[in-house]
Amino acid sequence: MRGSEFDSSEGESRCTVAVVGGGPAGVMLSYLLARAGVAVTLLESHNDFDRRFRGDSIAPSILDYLDLLGLSDPLLAAIPHTRADAFVWSTADRSYRIADYRGTSRKYPFYALVPQGRFLPFIVDQAHRYSGFRLELGARASSLIREPDVADGRVVGVGYAKQGRRHRLRADLVVGADGRNSKIRQLSSITATELGAELDICWYAVPRRVGDPDSSGLGLIAEPGTILAVLGQADSWQVGYTLPAGTFPSLRARGIEPVVSALRRRLPWLDDRLDELVEVGQLSLLPVRITKVDRWSEPGLLLIGDAAHVISPVGGNGINYAILDAAEAGNHLVSPLLAAQGAEQVDPSHLDAATAAVENARRPAVDREQDLQRRIERAAARRLRRGQAAPALALRLATLVPGLARALARRSARALAVPAPSPTILAGRGERSD
Repeated sequence: MRGSEFDSSEGESRCTVAVVGGGPAGVMLSYLLARAGVAVTLLESHNDFDRRFRGDSIAPSILDYLDLLGLSDPLLAAIPHTRADAFVWSTADRSYRIADYRGTSRKYPFYALVPQGRFLPFIVDQAHRYSGFRLELGARASSLIREPDVADGRVVGVGYAKQGRRHRLRADLVVGADGRNSKIRQLSSITATELGAELDICWYAVPRRVGDPDSSGLGLIAEPGTILAVLGQADSWQVGYTLPAGTFPSLRARGIEPVVSALRRRLPWLDDRLDELVEVGQLSLLPVRITKVDRWSEPGLLLIGDAAHVISPVGGNGINYAILDAAEAGNHLVSPLLAAQGAEQVDPSHLDAATAAVENARRPAVDREQDLQRRIERAAARRLRRGQAAPALALRLATLVPGLARALARRSARALAVPAPSPTILAGRGERSD
């Protein structure tokens, strides 16, 4: 296997693909490439995969895709999770079943709410079955390596720091999968543009207790002036409080009481766990920013996931779009990467054509989703400012018109259609022999 031996003398090593960022996109792509027999190194800046306030709703189509890889059943068996077969908008007066997912998959007709802090290590453990996979935790990317004598100044590696020591990792391809504030994107020639902001979300974590309700997390709890979200993690609840963008200073001036009051009214079972929420500074502010880039790649470099396109947390599909990117990238990249087996180097032109093909395949769907999210957020912000708790009329109709909720779910499922893994990926040629 080309690049499977790592020469770490003087802090320099080599692999075929260097993936920066251990979120869903980076972890999934690393797994797919390693499974196909590609030598891949995954660099993650943190020392573990435990993150707070991350989306964890895995769509039916993504579960179907993972099932083709033999992963869904072991995943769901190994990790405690909840399942949601509908998206529900709840007010103090009634609940609206906006989308019904029971007809979206024969085997997995539901969203699985799997904490990212458990999902990511699961996929990494699967990747360790393959000899070409290498993981570096606590590895903070600091530079892109470019060779001045190489035509078009292509990227040929990444510099990173770990435990106070500098390292240089040379690679035929660097993949930036390091999130919305991507360091790799900042180091590249790729330009990001923010598409505006309509909503902000304040998050607060409380301990989970035996006897708590089995909340799926795939739904919204509407109050006049805000929307609440509740995400279940292994040992905690993550509670979100939504407000119009830019109004957090006003909330800070008013104090924490409006937040605590809304939570006590709609989530009374949290009870004394809210006693410790006494000031706005205890909230974690997540600005909802939708961002796109002018292009996803440059010679020797590809961006995927939030590094290429920030998907709004509204709808909870960020993790699904990340896995979609990884699936598409894996299919396009495997062929040019493995074609170089035994050769001196990967053909740069074939590799650059493959990275461009990833964007061509994924960008139209991402652009449509971002446009839809902007419209949804603008409408939601208007309703928050007006103090309207019920969903818009078009969404209320989904509850009133027979079959419409299922039709909306099927439409959502089509937007998350995943390409089947390539035969090379399915074959699993990279599995360890020991």
